Amino acid sequence: MTVQSGRPDFPGTHFHIAGHDLHVVHLPQDRLGAVLGLIARAEKSIQMFFYMFGDDATGREVRDALVTAANNGVHVQLIIDSFGSGNVSDRFFDALVEAGGCYHCFSTRKGLGYIIRNHQKILIADSAHALVGGFNITDDYFGRAGDNSWEDLGIIVSGAQAQKLSDYFEDLARASNNGKVRYSSIRNIIHQWRPGIGQVQWLLGGPTNRISPWAITFKRSLEAGKRVDIVSAYFSPSQTILRRIAKAAKHNKGSRLVVAGKTDNNATIAAARLLYRYLMRRKTRIFEFQSRPLHMKLMVIDDTVYIGSANLDVRSMFINLEIMVRIKDAGLALHMRKLIDELVTQSEEQTRILLKARDSYWSRFKAALAYFLVNSVDYTIGRRITFGLIRNR
Repeated sequence: MTVQSGRPDFPGTHFHIAGHDLHVVHLPQDRLGAVLGLIARAEKSIQMFFYMFGDDATGREVRDALVTAANNGVHVQLIIDSFGSGNVSDRFFDALVEAGGCYHCFSTRKGLGYIIRNHQKILIADSAHALVGGFNITDDYFGRAGDNSWEDLGIIVSGAQAQKLSDYFEDLARASNNGKVRYSSIRNIIHQWRPGIGQVQWLLGGPTNRISPWAITFKRSLEAGKRVDIVSAYFSPSQTILRRIAKAAKHNKGSRLVVAGKTDNNATIAAARLLYRYLMRRKTRIFEFQSRPLHMKLMVIDDTVYIGSANLDVRSMFINLEIMVRIKDAGLALHMRKLIDELVTQSEEQTRILLKARDSYWSRFKAALAYFLVNSVDYTIGRRITFGLIRNR
């Protein structure tokens, strides 16, 4: 493993691991620079899926960059989720289609598909460089919304594994061609996915009748892990995952959980707080991030790092389509733990005194309702709840 900062080809911090060049992009300007840089350097193809794509300054800047690429002969494919991007019209992308680009929505508004979201964030250039992370294409994710800008993270993977993700994108595009999603095809893609055995792997999550590659790999990591550090914007996992996190923390008092202290959805904070007492009794240290809304999805278990789109909630583990990259490297794990150290300094550690101050039978009932809504129904319903789900004190 080698590490250096400020390489000229991509922003962020550079690592070389198992024949792959990796760039961790954390700062808002680095995240946006990664998106625009990948689009600008593409010579043959751009494959792009984002859960949210907004009609704002960032959305227009990225769309215009895609139009320029298409006009230069690059084969551009763009898919957005119809729920996450519900506020942007198809006409917003007319210029891209006129330039020869391909665009459609991943539509989930009918039948069983109404429950399922394609929550992935993927950008691939020339089948050689792949960017994944937690952020979407709106001003909020790139420091352009002031104090309401999201704290987030992404990573560029350059090397052989980028081709594997490119092949997956083509399968996803065919399974949702013209917005007509074929869930039998989606399930088959996930069932047949083989992440391989190397140090760099892609893990898929999605709606299957069996545990997904992402969920099963993460469970196994927790079972074997001795040191666990987790940053999860939305934290309301299944009881199985919760017990494994608690077991790892009980065996190593250094284990930490960083969750949102600010968000756009109070129900998700209430749902997380329902679980604090159980985890703290088992020596888990819990921190609520205070500087700005938290949207990051980062897990470090021993020498293994997970970065991508999946929260630690039931939706991300078993219902939504998700993409995570798993990287096994001690140097990268150390670097990401230093990032978590920075987040901890901007967080409020949860204590039994805090829990007692805001605890009551009524607050527990509302938290249990929030847990049900965000896991079993939908995030958007949780956003509409306004009857005082959370209190800081």
